Amino acid sequence: MCYCNNCHKRRGDNDTYERGIPAKTYALPLGWVRNSLEVPRHKIDGLNIDRIYHVAFHGTLLSKVEDILNNGCILAAGDVALGGTTLGEREGHYDDSRKPDGFNTKQIFVSPSIKYAGHDAYASSVMWKDKRTGIIYKAKVCFQVWIRPDSYKVGPETVGAESTIDDYFSNDELEWSTAERTAVVPYGLLVKLESTSEGELTEYIELLKILADIQSIIHI
Repeated sequence: MCYCNNCHKRRGDNDTYERGIPAKTYALPLGWVRNSLEVPRHKIDGLNIDRIYHVAFHGTLLSKVEDILNNGCILAAGDVALGGTTLGEREGHYDDSRKPDGFNTKQIFVSPSIKYAGHDAYASSVMWKDKRTGIIYKAKVCFQVWIRPDSYKVGPETVGAESTIDDYFSNDELEWSTAERTAVVPYGLLVKLESTSEGELTEYIELLKILADIQSIIHI
């Protein structure tokens, strides 16, 4: 499903919708493309999660996508992933040595706003080259998820925003957190490509040259 401006306008979709019991607002992931994920039938049959659960987004690193898909769920810091690796907090994020009083870092964090979930603090960009056209983009990913009502707490943004992040939501309600792993069910993988500025492209090309020089030295 493409959520670019052209496709969005052609379909006549709203920017926001309500989902779940009780109903909760979420914003469509405008500017992104969603790839559907297969959800095990036992998670849907009898539970009606596609009707009862709320919709939210979870930003992550591109390098973590395969791990999430292999584990079949989104994990939190402190969890042990498939293969035995214990997950830690991402660099620069709150951890046990640096966090507000009462803040639990060992949770899954999602948001009803793709603008917040897609923030660079969560969905960090990587450079990606289209082999067909040769164009270089900044790429980032998010997961679209169902989350069980009453399983999470609603809290404020934690990226230090100085202005409103998403016009459809207050900054005080952008971060939903839950320690209940099975309450979060990924059902879509969102991808966003942004064209690079001339400065970013120059910097990226210089980085590639440096890496090539290093590789040539190693090979010698």
